[in-house]
Amino acid sequence: MHLDPSPAVAAFAAPPALVTPAAQVGAAPSAVILFGRDEQGRPHASRFDGSNLAGVEAAARLMGLHLGVADTAALRDLANRFPAGRLFPSGKGFVPFVKADLYARLLAATGTPDTPMPGKAAGKPADAPPPTGAGSGGKGSPDAPGGAPKAPNDWAAIGIGSTVLACQGPMEGWWEAVVLYTKANDAFVLRWRDFPDDGEFTRARKDLALMPPGSREGLG
Repeated sequence: MHLDPSPAVAAFAAPPALVTPAAQVGAAPSAVILFGRDEQGRPHASRFDGSNLAGVEAAARLMGLHLGVADTAALRDLANRFPAGRLFPSGKGFVPFVKADLYARLLAATGTPDTPMPGKAAGKPADAPPPTGAGSGGKGSPDAPGGAPKAPNDWAAIGIGSTVLACQGPMEGWWEAVVLYTKANDAFVLRWRDFPDDGEFTRARKDLALMPPGSREGLG
């Protein structure tokens, strides 16, 4: 998803439900949180300095996001776990992906009902994947999908079943992805580890990053 200043700004799933007019808040809170699901149902959230509450409130309305004021210990702790957002001259804000479990905790802490994910149009992938266990050339692979995931320690070792980092788009950061199968020209077809329903995507080997050395996150 591309967020402002790119002209291709994705729509979010619901209008803001927790925007409190700045004039009713009183003393500026230490932090506020913008959050919501995008048109593909993926959770986004970021924290903003509470001293600019009016600007963040305007961004929430413009982008169709919820705004939560970090006025309890639980919300202040959650705010510190989210990436820092920023406002653009257009009035929109930078609100990147967040982990599903953190988003669920935020919904509970703010008493916000989760917006159901919108239905997805049925479609057939452009490249049908080979049978499970088959890599490029049709040979079986010990680390095929369904096997134990692994984090390669160099780019040459990336293969089917590898957990790597891929960039979702401008200003979106790098997220864990699993290699499903290989393609020609040193490219891979992957899926997001934490958003498996988002479908497959292709990245060249040079456009992938390795997990931090010694990291076991998401590897079981």
